[in-house]
Amino acid sequence: MSARTGVLTGAAGGIGRATAERLVKEGWSLVLVDREPSIRNLAASMEVGSGQRVLGVAADITDPATYGGIDAAVAEIGAPLKLLALVAGVLQEVGAIETLAIAEWDRVFNVNLRANMLLMKNFIPALKAADGAAIVTVSSWYGKSGHGFFGAYCASKAGLISLTHTAADELAKDKIRVNTVAPGNVATSMHLDALTEEAQKRDISFEAMKKIEWDKIPLGRAADPSEIADAINFLAGPDSKYITGATIDVNGGCLFS
Repeated sequence: MSARTGVLTGAAGGIGRATAERLVKEGWSLVLVDREPSIRNLAASMEVGSGQRVLGVAADITDPATYGGIDAAVAEIGAPLKLLALVAGVLQEVGAIETLAIAEWDRVFNVNLRANMLLMKNFIPALKAADGAAIVTVSSWYGKSGHGFFGAYCASKAGLISLTHTAADELAKDKIRVNTVAPGNVATSMHLDALTEEAQKRDISFEAMKKIEWDKIPLGRAADPSEIADAINFLAGPDSKYITGATIDVNGGCLFS
C-alpha cells in the first residue's frame, strides 16, 4: 500500500501498544500519543520497514493546546493522514452514583468522550484531504448497558458510541469511515487494577473477583490486547471498506450471556 500515516492515542497502554505493533506490521507510519513521556522511547523502539516512521508525542489529549506537537509530528512524517485511532481511555474510581464525586465524573468524561470529540475536530480537515481515511474509536460493551458502580464509565462510553455513529453519518460523503471497537474484559493492567479495587470494596480476594467476572464470558477468558488490536487494524484497512457507523463487539460473547 502507498505511504500513509496514522495517529494513535493511548499508545503506551496495553491495547494502544498492541495496536501500534500491529499497525506498524501492516506498513503504517505512526504518531504515537500518550501522556507518558516514555512514549518517545516506545516509538524509537519500534522496528519499522523501509519508508516507515514512528514518532512519539507526549500530550494531554484533554487539552487542545497540546495538539500542536501531534500536528508537527504528522507533518514531519509527510505521508497523508489516513487514520485516527482513538484508543486512550480511563476507568472510574469504583463507586455508586450516590457517592460519586462530580470531579471524578468530569475526569472520566473529559478523557473518554470530550477528548475524542476534540481530536476528531482537530484532525478531520487532514483526513478529508487524504482521499479516503478512517477513524476508529475504542468504546466498551459497558457502553451498551449499565453496570453498577461504573456509572461514569458506562455513560461516557455510551456517549462515545453515539459520537462515533454521528461522525460516520457526517463524514461518509468525505470518504471517511468511522467505527468503534467495543471490547469486553481485556487482560491489561487497567482491567486487573479495576478487579483489585472492586475486590477490596466487596471484601473478597482478587482471584474470587476475577472468577466472578471471567465466568460471565462465554469464551471463558479475558481478551489479549492483541485481539482488540486486530479489530482496530481491520477497521483501519481496506478489508472494511464498506463498513462505517458500526460497533464491533470484541468481548468473548458477553452480550449473548
